[in-house]
Amino acid sequence: MAIEIESVKKGGSGKENIALVFSILVLLASFGFYFYYSQVVLSQKKVEVSNLNSELANLGQEDIASKEAELALAGKEINDFKVLFQNNPKASAFFVVFQEWVHPKVSYSGFNFDIALRKISMSGTTSGFQNVMQQIAILDQEDTIDGYQISNVALSESGAVTFDLDLIINQAVLE
Repeated sequence: MAIEIESVKKGGSGKENIALVFSILVLLASFGFYFYYSQVVLSQKKVEVSNLNSELANLGQEDIASKEAELALAGKEINDFKVLFQNNPKASAFFVVFQEWVHPKVSYSGFNFDIALRKISMSGTTSGFQNVMQQIAILDQEDTIDGYQISNVALSESGAVTFDLDLIINQAVLE
């Protein structure tokens, strides 16, 4: 008895063949999608990111340039003010001196200051003539006042005394 060995062809089922073909198609589709995404979509996104970065950098530069222009203008105005402040008399120094010789019961309004003539004009109001006389006595003793003139002294119906005062102040007050 002799034994013969023959290869037996096994008949594959149709379901296994369909699953194999489907698996190969899914694998090919995955590779195709990966290739498309890595080559086309990512390169487009890289270009878009670089464009947006350059626009952002340009916006930053424009903003910096505009701020530099604003600061340059502010610096020029500050320098102009510095020159004016250094070359003009200091009228603000007058108010420190003004507080020293004003009678406490006299209030002043309508303040007009002519620096070139060193003349100050204002209107005063007080409760009686005695306060006006005391203010005149203070003005007579004050060294910072070169001259003064009181005019239009009037008594109102309410009992208040109004007057106009013109002063010529000493040049030293403005220095």
